[in-house]
Amino acid sequence: MHGMFDANPDQPKVLIIYERSGMGHEVMATILAEQILPNAEVEIVKSTITELLQDPFSEWLTKTWVAAWNFFMRHNWSNVADALINYGMRLLLLPIGEVSAVKAVHQALDQLAPDILICTADTAGKCLGSWAKAQQIPFFLIITDLSIFIDLVSPDAIHLCYFPETVTAIHSFPLTLTYWSSELNRSSSLFSKLQFIGRYLHDFVIHYAQNRIYRNIDRNYPSQNQVACQVIGPLREAKHFTPRNQKTLRRQFDLPPTATCILVISGSLGGHFCIKSLKALQQLTFGDGVVIVACGQDQPLRTKVDRLAAQTPNCQVRSLGFVDNLHEWMSAVDVVLARPSAGVLLEALLARTPLLLPNHAAANDRGAVSFVENHQLGECFRNWQDLQLKLDRLLNEKAHYQRRIDALLKNYPSTFEAQRIHLRQILLNSLRR
Repeated sequence: MHGMFDANPDQPKVLIIYERSGMGHEVMATILAEQILPNAEVEIVKSTITELLQDPFSEWLTKTWVAAWNFFMRHNWSNVADALINYGMRLLLLPIGEVSAVKAVHQALDQLAPDILICTADTAGKCLGSWAKAQQIPFFLIITDLSIFIDLVSPDAIHLCYFPETVTAIHSFPLTLTYWSSELNRSSSLFSKLQFIGRYLHDFVIHYAQNRIYRNIDRNYPSQNQVACQVIGPLREAKHFTPRNQKTLRRQFDLPPTATCILVISGSLGGHFCIKSLKALQQLTFGDGVVIVACGQDQPLRTKVDRLAAQTPNCQVRSLGFVDNLHEWMSAVDVVLARPSAGVLLEALLARTPLLLPNHAAANDRGAVSFVENHQLGECFRNWQDLQLKLDRLLNEKAHYQRRIDALLKNYPSTFEAQRIHLRQILLNSLRR
C-alpha cells in the first residue's frame, strides 16, 4: 500500500483498489494514479485487496490462482481456466470470501478514510460498496473487461465502462437475488453470514440454469436494474493516443514498405498461442509477408520462434521480447493476430489496426470477440483452417475495417488530454454531490 503524494489533510483522499491478478486491473490503477489524477489537488493512495486484508492466507490464495491462471493462458487452456477460476471459484469460493473478508476490509478502510473509493479489481465490489454506502462516499467500479460477472455489479457503485454493450450486460442482472439484496457488514452475525452463503448457493449453483453469473455482450438483454453506469470509451496509457505514421514506423523497424506485416500477440505472457499461430501462418500464402511474434517475457517462446523462423520460406519471421513500444508495432503492421482480451482490443483500436481473433476465448475475454464481430473491427476465425479465409478478407478489405474503427472512435475522446479531463470531471464532480 502506498500513497502517491504526501498526505495533506485539506485535500480529498482518493483510494484506488486493484489486484495483481491480470495486467488490465493493475494497468488501469496505474493510469488513474499516475496519468489521470495527478495535479488534481487530491491525495492518491493505491492498495491491493490483499494489502487491505493483511492476511497471509489470502495473499497465498491470490498468488496461487494468479499463477494457475497464467499457466493455463500460456498453454492456451482457456476452458480449464474458465471451469476452475472464472466459474468454479465464483460459484463456490466467492460467497465464503465475501463473508470472511468484510470485517477486515471495513476496518482497513476506516483507517484509510478515503473521500472517493475506486476499484479496478474483480470480487471486491460488494464488500467495498457496503462500506462506501455506510460512509456516504462515492464508489466507482471500473470495468476492465467488456463481458461481466456478478461480482462486478454493485447497487452502491458508479460503473465506468468502455462501451455501451457492457452497460446493457450490467443492467441485465436481477438485483433481487441474494448476492445483491442481502447486505453484509462488519456487524453481520454468524447466522446471517451462513444464511448468505446458503442462499447464494441456492440461487447460483442449484438454480444455475436460471441465474447465470456471467453475461457476454453478444445480445440485447432485457433491463432488470438501473444501477449507475457511465461510458468512457477506450482508455489506455497516454502513449497509445499519440498520432503514428505507418510508413515512418516501417522505416524505423526495418520492415518492407509494401509487404503484408502481421503482429502475433498473446499478452505479456507469450505462450502456446503464439507458436500455434506462427505454425498456422507458415502454411498460408499472403504474399511476401513478415510475421512479427511478440513473445513478452517468455524467453523459451522466443527461442522457439527464432528456431521456426529458419523453417519458414514463404515469409520473414521476427521475434520481439518484452518492449515498451508495442503500440508502435501495432501501427506498423496490417493485421494484429491476437489472443482475445480487452487490453489488446483497446490498443489495436487506438492503433487503427484491424484485429484477427480466434472465436474461442476465456469468458472474461469473450466480450472482445463479440465486440469485434458486432462492429466489424476485424475478423474472428473458428479454427486454424478458417484462418486463411479471414486473413484474406482482412487484407483485401483493410480500408473498410479501418473506416469502421474510425467511425467507432469518433464517439469518444480523441486525445489522452480530452480523456483525462473527461475522467477527472466524472471522478471529482462526485465529491460535490
